[in-house]
Amino acid sequence: MKTVNTSLFSNNECWGIQINGTNHCTTISCKWLGLTACEGLNIIKTGYNSIGYKVGKYSVEEKVPVK
Repeated sequence: MKTVNTSLFSNNECWGIQINGTNHCTTISCKWLGLTACEGLNIIKTGYNSIGYKVGKYSVEEKVPVK
């Protein structure tokens, strides 16, 4: 089982991407992918969540957020 530090997650964005990384959408064949209802669009475009932590291939990376 994967252990994650949820204090690094933004509450207003897709937790699936923040937990599982950028491959999450295609791995689960997410029904929201490509739609405006997708709450991970900004993470997909920028590689960062809204509080500034980098979302890597496998999860949010525990580094100092970009301001």
